Amino acid sequence: MKTSAKALAIASTLFVSAAAHAQSFDAGYPEGYVGADAMAWTLDFEGIDESYDSVGLRLVAGMKLDEYLAVEFHGATGGSDDIYGLDVELDYLVGGFLKGIVPLSDNARLFGLLGYSEVKLTASGFGLNESGRDDDVSFGAGAEIDVTDTLAISADVTRYLSQADYDLDAYSIGLRYRF
Repeated sequence: MKTSAKALAIASTLFVSAAAHAQSFDAGYPEGYVGADAMAWTLDFEGIDESYDSVGLRLVAGMKLDEYLAVEFHGATGGSDDIYGLDVELDYLVGGFLKGIVPLSDNARLFGLLGYSEVKLTASGFGLNESGRDDDVSFGAGAEIDVTDTLAISADVTRYLSQADYDLDAYSIGLRYRF
């Protein structure tokens, strides 16, 4: 079932991207961009009062298809936290998103993210050293403000995983370079 959901999500993303790309090519789009963010992540387990909190690095690459739609990819790693002697480390996070954009002015935008992500975490302590991967539908929201014609500051909040017994959220701020 997970494989068919992934295939459907990927096929839908490609179809929407191609349709938007075909309609917007004459208007100066597509427009590529890359970025780097400081990503503060929080791993909350149900039934535990404390959460695992740390900071990692997130790289972003995307293609703005028109003024209102982009396709974006996230890759992140880094950070670990220890609670009661059990250390949890973010090995990697990868995700693909459709990005809906709401222009506020010529140099400011709000956006929403909807996509799919895979996350690998490692837990160690008390003689334990286990890694596990999980994937889920992901969503988020944020804002961008242009500093120059090609450089913008971006900030967002994204829920990468929402499982029955835990959630993984990230709060990111960084720079985007458009080309």
